[in-house]
Amino acid sequence: MPLVLLVSHDSGMRLELDELFAENAYQNFEIDEVRTGGEALRRTINVSYDLLILNLTLPDTDMLGLIGKLKSLRPGLPILTYSFELEYTFIKRYLTSGVNGYLFYKKEENVEMLKAIQSIVSGKWYISQEMVEMIVEDALYGKKADRLDALSEREFEVFSHLVKDETPAVIAEILSVHTSTIALYRSRIMDKLRITNLIEMKNMLKVPLLV
Repeated sequence: MPLVLLVSHDSGMRLELDELFAENAYQNFEIDEVRTGGEALRRTINVSYDLLILNLTLPDTDMLGLIGKLKSLRPGLPILTYSFELEYTFIKRYLTSGVNGYLFYKKEENVEMLKAIQSIVSGKWYISQEMVEMIVEDALYGKKADRLDALSEREFEVFSHLVKDETPAVIAEILSVHTSTIALYRSRIMDKLRITNLIEMKNMLKVPLLV
């Protein structure tokens, strides 16, 4: 029986998956659910899962760090990420961090989740068509190199929290570092991106119109 770990703070997601599996003859799949990255790490230490489904918008989470730790603990564990909003800049970075796919989850078209699961558990990748189109458009028509690519993994993680208007103290707690360290990262990020303030930082994000 395939065992799936759902990592999500969205209380309705587990119910949606249960209903989706039942309606499509996936009753042999068993789902465990946790709500934080810390719980996910503890659970994967003790249980061998066949698939991990990860909500990319977990609050107060070092997402790149979490993915790295999960892959370190269970190198062979397939990870399907998903979100309800298509934030291209962040998702592109997460796709290079070791996950096996990304699903732009739409409640009215949730059957795509089954396609993603089938693809990933069979050893293939899965990326939602909306994200594929943005990647192709960026590759074909992007006029400038993406300056965000110059950021290290930790710098990008700090960047991802800064643009959400989280305070240095909050970011420091999430990343388990001193507040002064966050200030140094912020300065380094500004230098690498050749910007001087948070408004310019936010303007760098590619925010698509949501369908």
